[in-house]
Amino acid sequence: MSEWSKLQSSVSNALEDLNLEVPSGIKRLKNGVVPKKRFSVYRNNVTLSLISVLASTYPVVEEIVGDEFFATMAREFALSHLPQSPVMINYGEEFPDFLKTFAPVKELPYLSDVARLEWHRNTAYHGANASPVTIEALGEYKEEDVPNLSFELHPTFALIKSDYPIVTIWQAHQQDNPPEFLKGLTMEQGEAALIIRPELDVLINQVSIGTYEFLQSLNKGLSFSLSVEQAIAIEPSFDIPANLAGLFNLGAVTGVNLTTTS
Repeated sequence: MSEWSKLQSSVSNALEDLNLEVPSGIKRLKNGVVPKKRFSVYRNNVTLSLISVLASTYPVVEEIVGDEFFATMAREFALSHLPQSPVMINYGEEFPDFLKTFAPVKELPYLSDVARLEWHRNTAYHGANASPVTIEALGEYKEEDVPNLSFELHPTFALIKSDYPIVTIWQAHQQDNPPEFLKGLTMEQGEAALIIRPELDVLINQVSIGTYEFLQSLNKGLSFSLSVEQAIAIEPSFDIPANLAGLFNLGAVTGVNLTTTS
């Protein structure tokens, strides 16, 4: 390992562990004194910057727990999760998993899944652009070929399923008075969501469990017929025409292909 790599590693370790001394490779002051105060300021600025990034990525989580508690929670995360990339839009992916084991929020078991929803929203916002196709693309195929069609989905397409009403909670915090909006909500009622950015805005739509299975199957590359089978198995009342039309209306389909097997 080069001297520069060693210094980088020691600085990284010192940023994570507040008990460590200033790395020996740090340039000393003119009088030979190690710049402890300056390094402490740098260490604090790095942490504050990471807290700010997390707050911008997880605004609903911050609103649920409050600004001060979020800052404390985010600091704990940042001290053990330094960025692995200079691109800050990629920072914080592990935060939802961190919340699962963060004891002070154990009374908010839905918080981790709300964070997962916000992370998918973040990645969709910064995701690649693509041109959706319309449902008229199906007209290029014979009727008997439709069961064997597979769909290329938009690069920002994402699904999430939770044991908690995460979409309702997220939507409530887009309102002026979340507590009023959430009155009477049963936290044990699970929800699934489709996240996508077909144009400028990220869309977050609640979907039924059947629709979730249908979309999940399509996203795995299964044919239309097999995806429908998966949906009906879990939701017998699954509306095939409505879900097919909805998929195209959302701008979720970027290509249609004919598979060799159904």
